[in-house]
Amino acid sequence: MVSQLEIAPDENQDAYKTFVASKKEEYKFQEISQKDISDFVSKLESKDSTDLQKFAIALLCSHSRTLSRIEQLEQLLVQKLVNTKIYLLTHKTKMLVKIGFSESIENRLRTHRRNDWTVLATGEGSKEREKAMLQILKENGLRPEPSSEEIFTITPKLVELLCANNWVGANENKKVILDRFPQQKIFSD
Repeated sequence: MVSQLEIAPDENQDAYKTFVASKKEEYKFQEISQKDISDFVSKLESKDSTDLQKFAIALLCSHSRTLSRIEQLEQLLVQKLVNTKIYLLTHKTKMLVKIGFSESIENRLRTHRRNDWTVLATGEGSKEREKAMLQILKENGLRPEPSSEEIFTITPKLVELLCANNWVGANENKKVILDRFPQQKIFSD
């Protein structure tokens, strides 16, 4: 196959070097209003199959764009209205880690700090995320302290599971958690 440059005249080569082909505009499907639909349906008997197909395609595309906009709005609303956070804490004097979630993170952390907890990290999250993490820990044989569902004794296995499941702050604070207690460092090597 011969390219365009090979068959181009010799005397006007500069014009071919700077030529840029125009781009075709992407076809835009029209937005369909309720009135458009009503008008089309009222004249349905007079439409041929090509018109019906074109209208069906336009209707599907309009519906798809509408659903996409609704989904974006839902996500925006959830982000603005639901301000839940998950957190990772260690106890100042005991070999304990606490994970959890809160809809009022500042109040929750203030209470935990008064009870000798150190905040390692907070981040976006939900009750479902906390439930999933607690279920993973349970399935791997880790049991919470008797007085709580979210307080665990620090072990290398616990820290590894938190890290493997990307619990907020676990990867960044892995060394800090294990190094605070020298006896845990022996088991993690």
